[in-house]
Amino acid sequence: MARNNKLLLMKKSGTSSPAPSAGNLEYGELAINYHADVSTIYFKDSANSVKSIVDSTKSASVDTATALAIALG
Repeated sequence: MARNNKLLLMKKSGTSSPAPSAGNLEYGELAINYHADVSTIYFKDSANSVKSIVDSTKSASVDTATALAIALG
């Protein structure tokens, strides 16, 4: 594993907005949405995809959130 001088890169949001795009995150950077309706942690993987970690009692995907955001405009 490559060493990085940065301890933690993080973005946060308290709105019910959709997942961040890959262009908004650095590789391995965390984006946390703490809004009660969409509490999710996102990160960008080495394939330039945004992945999410969600509460095990909820089911969500970045693709679903992105599609919904596009549909709602």
